Order: sequence, then structure tokens, then C-alpha cells
Amino acid sequence: MKLGDFFRSRRFRVLLCVIALLTGVMLYSLKQGGQTNFFSRIAYTLSAPIRSFSASVSGKVNEILDTYFESKAYREENAYLRERIAQQNQRLIGMDDTQRELEALRDQLEIKEHSNGFVMSEPCINLMPLTNDLSGGFLIDQGSADGILLNSPVICSQGLIGVVTQVDEHFSTVTTILSPELSVGAIVLETGDSGIVEGTIKCAADQKTKMIYLDKDNTVHSGDLVMTAGTTGLFPYGIAIGNVTKTDMAETGLTGYAEIEPSVDFETLKSVTVLLDFEGKGVSFHED
Repeated sequence: MKLGDFFRSRRFRVLLCVIALLTGVMLYSLKQGGQTNFFSRIAYTLSAPIRSFSASVSGKVNEILDTYFESKAYREENAYLRERIAQQNQRLIGMDDTQRELEALRDQLEIKEHSNGFVMSEPCINLMPLTNDLSGGFLIDQGSADGILLNSPVICSQGLIGVVTQVDEHFSTVTTILSPELSVGAIVLETGDSGIVEGTIKCAADQKTKMIYLDKDNTVHSGDLVMTAGTTGLFPYGIAIGNVTKTDMAETGLTGYAEIEPSVDFETLKSVTVLLDFEGKGVSFHED
């Protein structure tokens, strides 16, 4: 029973009446002295069950009071602990954001150390993967308001990720080199063999892409590095694409192909950089 309910109960009112009666008897006894000893003894005897009941009720009241104050202290402690947990969570979130920002800046610094006049965006966060896109396309947290341009290459220090294929004001869509919708002029560093890197659904399922239109007499071997050729003006020269894992002839028998494991680990990609400008942008080798 709650403390407030007990004080409003009939039992409490009866207890008050009994206490008032006993108090009156005792006061009367004190006034009459020894003449009332007999009545006092009778009253004391008759009041024994009442005193027992009173003690029981008093114990119950104390129990209720103890429970109330313990419950209050428990609630206050819980509120304090929840506040501390919330504060710790905010600190952890802040630390995680700071760590991510430091990693992104460190990645850009590594790009700058190996680049030739790249104009780069601020580090972009990989917000979320595109729904039902088996080739690993994703959204980034920057758009036209941040200077992001359509068809701009997207990279990280590991190599080529893909290209910007849709730009909104505050976010953009990136299509990766795993996609059949993206073609990249490429060259094999060790042999000089050239071709086109173009994804397939089958390769994308294994997190791989494909280099097609290789000369049928190519000398490409497993482990060779494939990088951007820079011949179309869409990508700078020398950005790593991946390493060859397998070579074979196309079904036509006229050209060869190579399966490539990308240099970039798309499953752990958290931040990227968009190339806004670079030497040779928009200039094809076939132009005067």
C-alpha cells in the first residue's frame, strides 16, 4: 500500500480514534493519582491488542517510508547514471568524429605527396550505399554547393574509387569501378599493355572488376598493377586501379582480358576525395 493511500484509509482513522481514547484515559489517570490505578490497569490490559496493532501499523508505515526513500534514492541514482552515460556517449561520438576526420586528412595528405597539381575537394563522408546496387555505389555528403562537379574522379590514397554520376546541392552519387556503367582507360604498369577497365555483375559479386580489349598477344601476368592511362582527359594518369588476378582470352578469340582486384577496399571505405581539377583534364591524346 502506498503511504498516501494508508493515511486516507479507514484503518488510519480508527487508529487515530484509539490513540485519542488512550491518551484521554492516561491523562485522566494522572489527574486522579492512585484512585485510577485500577482503571489504568484495565485500560492497559484492554489496550494490549490495540498497542500490538499500533506497533504493527507503525512497522508497516516505517517499511513504506523506507521503501519510498530507497526508491527515490534509486531513481535519483539512475537519473545520475543515465546522464553520465549520455555524456560519455557524446564524448565517444566526438572522439569517433575526430578520429574519422584525422584519418580523412591523413589520406588526403598521402594523395598530395604523390599527386601532380591535383585540386581536391574537402574530405567527403561515405554516407550510405545505394539501394540494390551490386557494384557498391554510394552517396557522399557534398554536392554542388561544395563545388562538386559531375563526372569528377573519386579517389583515396589507395587508388581510384569511381566517378561522380549525379550531383545535388548537398550530396552526390558515386559510381564505382565495379560498375558496368563505368569505363576507364587503363594501362598495365609492368608491360605497357592497354585496355578498358569496365565492371561486370559477375565480377562485382566477388568485389572485382575487369580489363577488356587487351591485345591477344599481351604479356600481362597475375599480380601486375593496372592504373589509369590518362588518355581521355577524364582521369589523371597513374591512379592505381588494382592488381591482376587472372588473364584469359575473350570468347571471340580476338582480344584478351584480365580480372582485377581493386586497390580500394570498398567494404571499409569511410571517406573519399573528389578531384575537381588536375593536369590534363579534358585533354585527349587525340586532340591537337
